[in-house]
Amino acid sequence: MSDEWRGVLAVLVNPRLRRMLAEIIVDTDHPLSPTERRDARRMLEESGMLTTALRLDEGRLRALLVAGRDDPQGVDRWLRDGRIDTWPKSADDRLELLTWVVERLMATDEVLAEKEFTRRLFPFTRDPNTLRRALVDADLIVRNVDGTDYRRA
Repeated sequence: MSDEWRGVLAVLVNPRLRRMLAEIIVDTDHPLSPTERRDARRMLEESGMLTTALRLDEGRLRALLVAGRDDPQGVDRWLRDGRIDTWPKSADDRLELLTWVVERLMATDEVLAEKEFTRRLFPFTRDPNTLRRALVDADLIVRNVDGTDYRRA
C-alpha cells in the first residue's frame, strides 16, 4: 500500500477529521436521489467500510492501516538504500547485520589489503572505519598484527 493511501485511511479513522471531511463533502456535493443513496450504501457495505448497522467500520479501517505498513524485516530494518543507516541496539541484531555484511564483502578464503578492504566497505556505510572496527570486534574479520591484511574469521 502506498503512503498516500495510509494518509487517507488515517483521516477516515479519525472522527474529528472524518466529520470535517463530511461537512466539506455535504457543502460541495449535490444531493443524492433515493436510488443513488441505495446504490451508494450497498457499495459502501460491500467495500467493508460500513458495518451491517450502517456505521463506519473503524476497526476494519484501522486493521487496513496496520496491515498496510511495509515494516522492513531482517537486516533491512537498519538499511536505507542498501546502506547501514542505523546500528542495532541489541548484540544479536548487531551480529546479524555484521554477518550480512561479511557474507557480501568477501569470499571465505580471500585476503585483502587494508586499502581494498576499506574500499569494499563503502557500499555498506558512509563510515567504513567504524564498520571495519565493528567487524573485527565481532570476530567476523581477522586482521594480521600490523593491520595490513584482512580475512574472514
